[in-house]
Amino acid sequence: MKKKMSSLISSFGNDDPTNFEKTFTYLEEVGKILPHSKICFDLLKKLNSQTTDSESDSLITALHKIQFASNTTNNFYFYFPLVSHILYYKPMSEKEVLKYLIGPNFANGTSEVEEMIDIINGAMKYKLNENQNYLSKESQDWITNELPKLKNEVQREIDICWKELED
Repeated sequence: MKKKMSSLISSFGNDDPTNFEKTFTYLEEVGKILPHSKICFDLLKKLNSQTTDSESDSLITALHKIQFASNTTNNFYFYFPLVSHILYYKPMSEKEVLKYLIGPNFANGTSEVEEMIDIINGAMKYKLNENQNYLSKESQDWITNELPKLKNEVQREIDICWKELED
């Protein structure tokens, strides 16, 4: 199973004709092992600026239920396309999902806001260099244009990580 998950992570976005499909095909594949991943994929396909709060809540609930278990780096790379795509359309969801980007990087030693934003930006460039379909166009826009504006929110997530570490 560990080999299968590693293979799926490395193939993010490789087999479908549309940009969305190319980016999120891994969710369908992982869905064979983690059913909530497939549910998340189906809900993510419907996500747009007209998506209702109830539909967004269902998507975020499915996201939380995926419970992808791996090392911190793979965990970050698994959730990165998902979270950034969701936040493009539903920026008010950041309190519920930003932790999937901040937590793993905090665990890897990043605890300053500017450094955290730089790490996420660098991860985008690195992964897009490997696979141009790794992130949706919406994800790339959010990372480039919106993430830098979220310094207080990133700090809040770092503070939560510190508090959890102390407990």
